[in-house]
Amino acid sequence: MDATALEMDNISIQFPGVLAVDSATLSVRKGEVRAIVGENGAGKSTLMKILSGVHKAGSYSGEIRLDGQTVKLTGVADAEKSGITMVPQELNLIDELTVAENLMLNQMPGRAGVVNFQQLYRDAQAMLDDIGLDVSPTAKIKELGVAHKQMIVIGKALGNQVKVLILDEPTATLSDKESEILFEKIRELKRNGITCLYISHRLEEVLDLSDSITVMRDGKIITTKPVEEMDEQKIVSYMIGRDLENYFPETNRTPGEVVLTVNNYNVHDPKLPDRKLVDNASLELRAGEIVGVYGLVGAGRTELALGLLGAWPAATSGEVLIDGQPVQIPNPSEAIKAGLGYLPEDRKRQGIIELMSVSSNISISSIDRLCRLGVIDQGAEMEKNNQFVADLSIKTASLETAIKSLSGGNQQKCVLARLIAADTKVMLLDEPTQGVDIGAKTEVYVLLDKLAKAGKAILLISSDLPEVLGVSDRMLVMRQGRIVASLSPKETNRHQVLEYATLGYSTMEGDKKDG
Repeated sequence: MDATALEMDNISIQFPGVLAVDSATLSVRKGEVRAIVGENGAGKSTLMKILSGVHKAGSYSGEIRLDGQTVKLTGVADAEKSGITMVPQELNLIDELTVAENLMLNQMPGRAGVVNFQQLYRDAQAMLDDIGLDVSPTAKIKELGVAHKQMIVIGKALGNQVKVLILDEPTATLSDKESEILFEKIRELKRNGITCLYISHRLEEVLDLSDSITVMRDGKIITTKPVEEMDEQKIVSYMIGRDLENYFPETNRTPGEVVLTVNNYNVHDPKLPDRKLVDNASLELRAGEIVGVYGLVGAGRTELALGLLGAWPAATSGEVLIDGQPVQIPNPSEAIKAGLGYLPEDRKRQGIIELMSVSSNISISSIDRLCRLGVIDQGAEMEKNNQFVADLSIKTASLETAIKSLSGGNQQKCVLARLIAADTKVMLLDEPTQGVDIGAKTEVYVLLDKLAKAGKAILLISSDLPEVLGVSDRMLVMRQGRIVASLSPKETNRHQVLEYATLGYSTMEGDKKDG
């Protein structure tokens, strides 16, 4: 790690009314892993979009040098040709094409315009094996979950001949197992002299993986320090300009009566009816309680929530009771009426309505509560939604701003506000802090604590194990569709949870193999 691989000198870019990046200067060595951290809106992703050609030369001021040579990137293809590849936070795959076609999109094997599909699938399988992903190269992208798609995007980037690899929140939807595979690939790239720029809100992995850390705030680079001189508290204080003593609120809650009961619940794959996605799951959820659900990708966590929500009524079996009364939920609309609300893991496709305003996105599931004689009380709607914006620290110019113009974290908070506005008894939250920065995560945790103390029953699905351990009153571990453990977060540890998630049993305290 001697020679300088990349220099960005005095970079600035302005959008209408916003100086997104302000005189940013950084220098990164060959083979260095540089973490770029900061709150949502700090300018991290914008700076990386400049480097990766999304924002073309001429749209910003300043100079980019690669291996000492000034480059003026005219687009993403030009950046990739120069050796700069970015794995963006928002996935850029083509749903109707296969995994193999997406992986090899710009390098299809064949002659005279005729694709050699045998070779295509062999090459794609080798790439899938390399990233440890067990999916068929012939499967269509639209059939896969978000985490599998994320791994495919990463695999596609790693298949290029890169000098500088930019990773923007690459582990947001990955389990610990998939994340560790990615980390080992990054370490391998480092050994081969590849420079990595790594954006993440997960400070634990930033400290474990990076050589140095650059902190941004309000479009400016605040500091760059070797990783040895940083810890979580120092990073957070630089990020938000103040000390943050504790990420998680004290969980001194007293659960009440059972609100949700699930007995012998099964969810079958709608396309492969013989395959169980959720296998004979049983659980109870009480008022005033947060129950975390943890497991590796494919464990059945999201499928459990979608089944309860009525997304696949023909594919589910078992008993569901709310307040002790059996319920049949044929679709998500009826779920809301029955008292079940859902925050989806795929915010962009399932959570927000891009062309609608912030206010409309918050109100859409509770609009009947704002109507008088069939007419929406717009004054009441604005008053209520302004309170949500204040309580959740949603950064938006106004309630009438199109939600698509907000950062990913602020979009997520709008979806959470919608769920709260619907006043459901049971909240099924699937990755609620995905893409949300450290300061805002703490605000969400405090909010969830307040909701639980107000009597809400919350099922929290998360790939972030410290989050599950820090927020939950109880936690369930799922493996291959089954609930294999119910644990007390205060009486367990990371190692034990991961054993349950990977093996189905724990070697600690004489636990027996799940039968």
